[in-house]
Amino acid sequence: MTAVANDPVLEIADLRVAFGPTRRQTEVVHGVSLSVKRGEIVGIVGESGSGKTVTAMAAASLLPPGSQTDTTTWRFEGADLRSSSRRARADALGGRLAVVFQDPMASLNPARRVGAQMSDVVRVHAGRSKRDAAADAVDRLRRVRIAGPDRRVDEYPHQFSGGMRQRAMIAMGLMTPPALLVADEPTTALDVTVQADVMALIVEMNRTEGTSVVLVSHNIALIAEICHRVLVMYGGRIVEELDAASLATQARHPYTLALIGSVPRLDSPRDHPLVTIPGAPPDAGMIPSGCAFAPRCPLADDDCRSAVPLLRPHATGAVACRKAGLDP
Repeated sequence: MTAVANDPVLEIADLRVAFGPTRRQTEVVHGVSLSVKRGEIVGIVGESGSGKTVTAMAAASLLPPGSQTDTTTWRFEGADLRSSSRRARADALGGRLAVVFQDPMASLNPARRVGAQMSDVVRVHAGRSKRDAAADAVDRLRRVRIAGPDRRVDEYPHQFSGGMRQRAMIAMGLMTPPALLVADEPTTALDVTVQADVMALIVEMNRTEGTSVVLVSHNIALIAEICHRVLVMYGGRIVEELDAASLATQARHPYTLALIGSVPRLDSPRDHPLVTIPGAPPDAGMIPSGCAFAPRCPLADDDCRSAVPLLRPHATGAVACRKAGLDP
């Protein structure tokens, strides 16, 4: 992996996101803090409904109309986005933050050629001419290993396979050198060989361009392999944070341990059952009092159900759990 500098490209503190009418809003992200250093790959992992995608989209200023976002700190490459106008925020993020969405077909305009959509990025944010932007599009498709890029730029999204569309989205992110790439479940619905190819491209961006990455996934094995640091989310909160290299041996939260235990291993005994988590994640509007994981946790007691545990630092990371072995 590329070397990681100390200065952060993204800083967010106490992020809260709510949806719905003003008087009946439902908060779905509860006080999340996130920092991504230059050249760092940070993974956000959790089940569906944990708040990981909403957190990532809030960081990219891509939440839909009607959402309400509040944060005490929101900085990107040193610029204060919290006090910026929408236009100033778009200028700060537009050419320096790229997003690869879960479903590229929903992100690409089906009525426009792929190359034209890619060219828009540098024409708007870098002032490139139409001719130069078109040449850039061919070059970026070639860099993500799409065969025949001179021909492919003139094709429509439906003429690309799922893996090619995802690579085209990565190529679009390369049109201007991004400081940060947000990848939201980028390998969903792709077969395993194409998944590996897409992830290899993201790692290559990190190594060759020094691009920081926020990788959102429910796949904790993928997160452990690709990332420098891991944030585990549950019920709209970060419940554990630690280095990816320490994930298998130093994880402390029962939820993190269950996610790790649910991953099949080639060296596992055939008669050894995989770990399962009973129940289902809480609905965003019905988060229980206390620890949100308590109804599914075998270690939970009355104290766990009475108050939300704080995210407390320890020698190898931070964890929000009364049963994590930290001193009271």
